[in-house]
Amino acid sequence: MFTEDRKLIENSFKFLLASRTLRSIALILVNLSLSLYLKALGYGLIFIGIVYFFIVLFNVLIAFIFGTLGDRIGYARTLLIAEFLPMIALLGLTLSENIYVIIVSAMLGGITGTPGGMRGAFSPGMTSYIASNWPEERERVEKLSKIYATASLAAIGGSLLLVTHGYLSMHFGAVNSFRILFGVSFFLTLGSIVSLSFLKERKRPKKTTMLMKKESFSYSLRVVIPNIINGTGIGIAFPLLPLWFELMYRISASYVGVVFTIAYAFTAGGSYLSGVFLNKKKIRAITVSSTARILQGLMLIAIAFTPFLLISVMLYSIRSFIAGIGTPMRSAISVRGISGEDYGTASAIQGIFTRSSQLTSGLSGYLMNEGLGLPLLAGGFLQVAGAFVFYGLIRSWEKEHNF
Repeated sequence: MFTEDRKLIENSFKFLLASRTLRSIALILVNLSLSLYLKALGYGLIFIGIVYFFIVLFNVLIAFIFGTLGDRIGYARTLLIAEFLPMIALLGLTLSENIYVIIVSAMLGGITGTPGGMRGAFSPGMTSYIASNWPEERERVEKLSKIYATASLAAIGGSLLLVTHGYLSMHFGAVNSFRILFGVSFFLTLGSIVSLSFLKERKRPKKTTMLMKKESFSYSLRVVIPNIINGTGIGIAFPLLPLWFELMYRISASYVGVVFTIAYAFTAGGSYLSGVFLNKKKIRAITVSSTARILQGLMLIAIAFTPFLLISVMLYSIRSFIAGIGTPMRSAISVRGISGEDYGTASAIQGIFTRSSQLTSGLSGYLMNEGLGLPLLAGGFLQVAGAFVFYGLIRSWEKEHNF
């Protein structure tokens, strides 16, 4: 039987899903659009890559502030406060095309350009909120799978909004059409803020350390090291991926939206499978998540050599499906050996190193300028390497703790 507080927490989960739906539509649209928007304004590949460097740098700081804050004031409050940043960012992108306003807005909103279908699920405090309220790992995977599947399905809405860019451009021009779409996203984030105001959470252990316990820090290192390798690859390969599709296959922004719409549907399917089938079959989470990441890297390498759009879309969609399978389990693993009082700080430290490694986004534009496929090749190889390191470090911890 649930206690009354437990019932309130379970009932409030639907508001978290509503928030992830709205913010996913909004942030996917802007993440897909930003590099295309900057190109429409006349900026070159190298400049765009440098812009992403500063966006990632700022978000390293944000990840630490909100992560450590969550352990002290609660993860539900952290989620709510953090949501005001993308709202302010989208307002800035809507009202001005001044490059300084664009850069500051993109920094505030965490618009890193990573166009994965689960992008809208992630915000400071989200994983910590799930870990705190649902202590059992398989239950966590189930909740995370629902969130990622919901965010991925909602991402289709964001990519479909980008599809309308072609129609809007005929009436308002390319640049103004992007700003109109940013305005739509602004109102969606307002709805997300309202939804988050209804979240409830269980009473957490009192914080007893300035930073975190020794065992929490030790386990975090096992997550951080492979995340640095993987993050380095993501930073190189993904920020300019929508622009890569546009340049590689000479398609419009609207067709880029179609490409990612298909991919997001596959991501949602993978997330659903992770929670409903793989989790119930009690397959080892580290094996599934590591294998998934290896296959993601190999798919990225294959896409770099693909001269045909249709084949490239098929490969990217399969990669997205695989990502949907692995991510919920990987997120649950990331807090497995963390003390209940350290979820936020541990997530913050993991986020700092992961996001810092993505500062390689500054190289993305340069590499693409030298050869279109180079960012995908480098990113793919690093993702494969990170997966092997992740498996080795987490599996050894499992053996030590008879997990």
